[in-house]
Amino acid sequence: MRPGVVLTSLGELVTVRDLFVEEGPIPREKALVPLIRGSGPPDREALAAEARATLEELGRLVESDGTRRREAARALERVREASEEAARLRNTASEMREAARRAAGLAGSALDEPTRQRAEQSAAKAGRLATRAEAHAAVMDTEARTLAARADIARLLGEQRSREEDTRMKEELALAGSYLDGGRYEEARRLLDSVEQNISSVPDLTEAFETLRRRESTVKMRAAEAALAEARRLHRREPARAIEVIEEAPLEGVPEELARHLYGCWLAACRRLGLLAAIHYRAGPCRGAVLMPAPDGRWEVVSALGLRRWERGRRFAPRALRGARPLA
Repeated sequence: MRPGVVLTSLGELVTVRDLFVEEGPIPREKALVPLIRGSGPPDREALAAEARATLEELGRLVESDGTRRREAARALERVREASEEAARLRNTASEMREAARRAAGLAGSALDEPTRQRAEQSAAKAGRLATRAEAHAAVMDTEARTLAARADIARLLGEQRSREEDTRMKEELALAGSYLDGGRYEEARRLLDSVEQNISSVPDLTEAFETLRRRESTVKMRAAEAALAEARRLHRREPARAIEVIEEAPLEGVPEELARHLYGCWLAACRRLGLLAAIHYRAGPCRGAVLMPAPDGRWEVVSALGLRRWERGRRFAPRALRGARPLA
């Protein structure tokens, strides 16, 4: 163990510093303050030179990537040209095959020999042209596939598809917004449901999508509230009209209490129709139908709420309506 040392001034530290030298590198946990050696002018010049070299190297990389991208863009354009040319050639081949068929038919039905001979020649020529067009189309297809398989072109194609997808979703979100502005919440909902499947791949549009979803809920609730107010006004004097108003109102996704009020008003209006022998089939919370007996022994839907594909006039066997109760 080293003897204790008492220092009375910083100057005395120089005389005993050798006592505190540790063998090996200084542990990382003890190096609390980084030590910078050689910070004079020569080192600063070296740092500046190294920084310039790094920037120059970065510039060369950017330029090289730009050149490669331009080359890949030209190759990608060639892929499009080859694909389009192959499509035109296949169309030509199809036309020539049809011409050959017609010419062969004429050769078999012509009344005079010269016409038959010329028709046979035309059929043969059209067949040869069709074969040549198909062969050229195959060459173009092969060229397009070979180019498209290159890694750089595949990367450009992926970037292009991503941009096209972004543009498509932006347009659909804008259209959904216009639907909501016009109160067409069902169209907006279907469109937003479609966009939702791919929105995670475009983070920049997530906020706009969520805003539209909130707007959709607000518009839907307001439409349901307006329908309820109108149906309550009508259900005593015009129950059939009240039923139509509620059938057209959004029920899915609205607050539970509002949905219960809509269902209750709808059921009250159905009872005011005075339907004899009608039944009420309840399929779940705020989901049900009113049906009348049909001549074939089944039950025919008069009105349904919250049940998809239970359109008016559809018939069901009694065993499918277990638990139904008389409407009155």
